[in-house]
Amino acid sequence: MNSVAIIGAGPAGLQTAMRLKQEGFESIVLEEHERIGMPENCAGLISKNGIDDLKVDLQGCLQNKVRGARIFSPNGTELKITSKDTVAYVVDRKRFDLELMQKARNMNIHIATNTKLIDVRNQTLFVQAGGRGELKKAETVVGADGVNSTVRHLMGLKTNKDNFVHTIQAICTGEFDENYVQLHLGDFAKGFFAWVIPITDKKARIGLGNVLGENITQNYKEFLSKKFPGVRPYGASSSLIPYGLPLQNVQKNNMMLVGDAAFQTKATSGGGIVFGMKAGNVAAETIANTLKKNGKLSNYEKNLSGLHKELRIHWKIRKYVNSLSNEKIDSLFEKLKGKGIEEFLREEGNMDEPSKFIGKLAKKPSYWFMAKTLMGIARS
Repeated sequence: MNSVAIIGAGPAGLQTAMRLKQEGFESIVLEEHERIGMPENCAGLISKNGIDDLKVDLQGCLQNKVRGARIFSPNGTELKITSKDTVAYVVDRKRFDLELMQKARNMNIHIATNTKLIDVRNQTLFVQAGGRGELKKAETVVGADGVNSTVRHLMGLKTNKDNFVHTIQAICTGEFDENYVQLHLGDFAKGFFAWVIPITDKKARIGLGNVLGENITQNYKEFLSKKFPGVRPYGASSSLIPYGLPLQNVQKNNMMLVGDAAFQTKATSGGGIVFGMKAGNVAAETIANTLKKNGKLSNYEKNLSGLHKELRIHWKIRKYVNSLSNEKIDSLFEKLKGKGIEEFLREEGNMDEPSKFIGKLAKKPSYWFMAKTLMGIARS
């Protein structure tokens, strides 16, 4: 009998296991893929604040440091937010996961690869390991098994096509400013945006996301030909990301969800590494308190309230942008640029925690033309 079985050896699952170990409890991590970090679909951009909070060492996977963003409206109006200091890191996501795995194994945490969860009945897990059926026992099961979570399905949480964004991304060679991430809004990325994440001044990850139902391959080709006609893409990959509010009822019986499985991703950007790992810490502490008889698993959702507050604000911002036509987005960018939004975001912006600046924005007379929207977001 294992105290805890964690399904999925991505950052959220491994962080849960390591935090549990620090609390004095053992776990087993079950990963369906043979190799950790594969398939690699992440853009690999992580906020410096988030990494600092989590105290993660990026030495073995760091590819670039960026100090700002260039955001383009559909007609090309640019908002340029810059800092003299690093604001985000670009990492090799495969190496990032492998580094976490090695850290976990150094803590004597057992990680079983090529092991897929099939079903959970009370404290019995039915798994397929190396093509053969096996039974495992665990008091608690943590679903850190990503966007297509089996544990989420077993808990009876329903999703539909509106809850996901389809993304495509490739490594591209060309000429890039390695100091700035680029974000592009337009019809080629309905419901989301396109991005450029520089790895060096000669190489970048370029991708875009669409709501389901769009011809994403054609949209991607058109975006590249229009915006970056000189680049050469290779190694394209496609995936889904969660899209919406963080899920409710993410704990049921002896099961709970963390990371992408629980929709703990930023709807503004799709990023989930920092929030998934922080949720892993919350899950581990909740489980540890339960095992110490100082709490119960049902406290998990209450313990997530701070993280979920920020994620709700990210979703409010996303919904607001999606409600605007291209023409209104162009007009909004021009107004915001004229009222000094670039300087404001340079001083007050936060990639992970919009609650730290939305309220301040709402109090400035310059932005009262969108006061109703700002106050609605701030109250979320």
